[in-house]
Amino acid sequence: MTVRPKFNKSMTSETFSSFYWYKGELQNICSQYGLPRYGTKAELVKYIIAFLNGEPATEIKLLRKPRRRVASQLTADSITLDTKLLDSGFSLNQAVRTFFANYFGVEHFTFRKIMGIKMREVEKNEDVNATVADLVKILREPQMISLDNDEEQTYQWNSFVQAFRSDSISKKYYEPMKVAAIIWKIIKASDQPKIYTRTLLIENAELIKDFLK
Repeated sequence: MTVRPKFNKSMTSETFSSFYWYKGELQNICSQYGLPRYGTKAELVKYIIAFLNGEPATEIKLLRKPRRRVASQLTADSITLDTKLLDSGFSLNQAVRTFFANYFGVEHFTFRKIMGIKMREVEKNEDVNATVADLVKILREPQMISLDNDEEQTYQWNSFVQAFRSDSISKKYYEPMKVAAIIWKIIKASDQPKIYTRTLLIENAELIKDFLK
């Protein structure tokens, strides 16, 4: 197992991609080397990989422009199905949550992952015609949005925990989340794949034995 090295511009993109990086770390790297620092984890990773592969920092451009701020904020009552997703003051905030709760006739509305994916898609494509109706459509037909994308692959900790909790062996521990955190900390700082396998529990049995029922 190789411990994660400190980032440097001489690092290969393969080495960089082998390790886990927090979003704050990625933003700091981008700031230090003059790369775009706006975006999701997946977008920041793409900027850094391009840089490590020899592309000059000055030629690495934003994949998606930040939404322009507008003076007036939308209220739940002012939002309609025709409200534009860009340049209207629309964002996934409490007013929008209230609008969707009212629209679907529910007491509480929780934003779905597919809504964030759709918003990023609209921003990337600068789709000035996209409206709230498009969000309603994907909520009704979520299969329209693919979850197999670069951004989803950055949520490695969540995937790790889900896989661990799905393994029946996790029920043998008093505090399975603490066990998951111990194992995750080990592979996060290594070049091992950031995925759960039962072998990890066996290899690190001594570290987690006190949590056995």
